[in-house]
Amino acid sequence: MSAPRAPLTTNRKGHAMIAGLRGRLMATRLAGVVLAAALGTGLAVAAGSTFASAAPASRMMSQMAGMSPGGHARTGYTNGWYDHHTVRFFYSKNFYCQGPPASKASSRCEAGADYTQIPSNSFDPLYVIVPLGFTPPKGTLQCPVTGNCIDHPHTIDLSAVLGSGTQNLPLPPHSHIVATANNHKAEWWNVVVVGVKSRSAWDKIVCHKSDWELRHLQRVDSKDVTGNITTNLFLYFSVLR
Repeated sequence: MSAPRAPLTTNRKGHAMIAGLRGRLMATRLAGVVLAAALGTGLAVAAGSTFASAAPASRMMSQMAGMSPGGHARTGYTNGWYDHHTVRFFYSKNFYCQGPPASKASSRCEAGADYTQIPSNSFDPLYVIVPLGFTPPKGTLQCPVTGNCIDHPHTIDLSAVLGSGTQNLPLPPHSHIVATANNHKAEWWNVVVVGVKSRSAWDKIVCHKSDWELRHLQRVDSKDVTGNITTNLFLYFSVLR
């Protein structure tokens, strides 16, 4: 039997939630400070290479995609975790990132700063978990290639977390967790980043495949799992069985 679920805080009723989310910004900043020490080298370790700026062609494509809320790019799939199961996400629109915040990434996406513009009044959180300082088994990474995942941005601005010089880094390898399937209907999802700093914590997430386990680790193993890092990034997909 699954452990009782704590009440979920979803991002529905978009504009009405924005004022309430301001109060979470301080917690986001604190999580960013905790994340910074590991993130500078951890993402490079997870990617298996150092970061580089996006190529001009990729930059132009990312800018065009980010400016078009709901603009169609490609259709495709990644895996995700939901309610102790591996599910499939079907993507049918490109990502959405709008300022402010004033992202300096070619994609206009930023981590460590909350969104102020939304693509829809109805959306839910997508937890993007990023390995820091270790390399997990490749099969546990649902977007394993640095800067390249279906309808994700190629780059992201991490300067709100890491400071100067990190304004246009390739999106790191990661996996996904959702707290609802939204009745298997496509919708927008706001990305919340969580850094995982140990293989043991990563293995627990992989084993349980649930948002409940992620929140549990954030409460009891805070040395191994960061708090939630807010972003202005939205992805569009449906959760399939």
